[in-house]
Amino acid sequence: MMLLKSKNIVGLILCTLILSASVPMLMGIQNTPQTIFGGDMVAVTQVNSSTKLNVSMLDTIKSEPNVVSASAEITCFSVVNDQPVLIRGVKLNDFLALEGGELVRGSVGNPERFAVIGSTLASKIGLDVGDRLLLTGSSNPALFQLEIDAVYSGRYSEDELLVSLPHARKMAGLGQDAVLFIRVKTTNQTALVETLEQQEQAVVVTTPGGIVTPVNTEITDEERAQQQLAIRYLDTAQFKATNGSYVSIFVQEGSNSIRVVVTTFIILDGALAFIGSAAIISRAVIERRHEIGIISAVGADRNYLRKLIMRDAFVMSIVSSLLGLGIGYLILIFIEDRGLLRMFGESIHPMINAQILLGMFVASVLIHMASALMIEKMLSRVKPRELMQETEKLDREVDAPPLNIVLGMDA
Repeated sequence: MMLLKSKNIVGLILCTLILSASVPMLMGIQNTPQTIFGGDMVAVTQVNSSTKLNVSMLDTIKSEPNVVSASAEITCFSVVNDQPVLIRGVKLNDFLALEGGELVRGSVGNPERFAVIGSTLASKIGLDVGDRLLLTGSSNPALFQLEIDAVYSGRYSEDELLVSLPHARKMAGLGQDAVLFIRVKTTNQTALVETLEQQEQAVVVTTPGGIVTPVNTEITDEERAQQQLAIRYLDTAQFKATNGSYVSIFVQEGSNSIRVVVTTFIILDGALAFIGSAAIISRAVIERRHEIGIISAVGADRNYLRKLIMRDAFVMSIVSSLLGLGIGYLILIFIEDRGLLRMFGESIHPMINAQILLGMFVASVLIHMASALMIEKMLSRVKPRELMQETEKLDREVDAPPLNIVLGMDA
């Protein structure tokens, strides 16, 4: 085993960490817009700014046998204790049922005036049951004081401040009975769309996969493309007045744009891991060049040397990839538990599952093996005698005494 040294394995572990600690976080960033506005639910939104989504549609949707739960909501941003906070206007019971959440402290007595804070957000901004806070309008002049009634925990997010729909309407500048979107958890998306088609109100349905389906609207594919182009480059006043489905397009365009950035960084991570791996394996081979030269001089062919190097590289790749993934997993858990990574006030949850872990393990092994193969190809161009002569020359330089000792002079 020529290359198997602890320092080489440690170096390859650090290269694996580049992937295991960053890729799940990057994928979590990419998934954040969809998580905030849709999650794994269907989102029903307005078609344009002149036609508001009425909260009365919630009762119609909830009455369908294929609908598990639904929540009419308004989202807007504010600042509390100098921290960015996502405010979500909801009907509290509907929201908790949809999110699989519960109140862990406190209680709500008035469904038309309440403030319920997520447990993660409560820890971050230092608020708890009984504390008072001031909220200002997000896109509309408004100012009111609320008292924290309860703290909630949920399956999807604990980073939000929940308020009643009337308060959220004042913050967002919406009219009476208007909401921005309705999130729906359903066992049959097709049946939901068919139900909505029977209603007179024009809406847009966005699936968890980002597929947008206009219902009761004459919007063409060309017009939808123009909407997306307007949001991408310039949100003009004319666009705001005549086009819309802001939440759906925001989620779709936001996810697509972030996906490009995330993909670029993942590729850069892979390239950085490859360069680091190549450097480490190259150094390991250089340290064994004398032995390689001797083996070659006594008759070992290139195939035999290739097997020696690739065998050691494979063992190091497996060990370092497993350990690197394990350490990376612990780092991600540490970051998630403490909410250290945030965007727009929302904690970013790294995407960790068996499929992603397996993919990163395979990618790490392939990167290490590819770098070892590259180094082996470069080594095959060097003659055995040159390897031995270079080693002897370096050894003489290392063993040569200092000049002052040769001349008999004191240091």
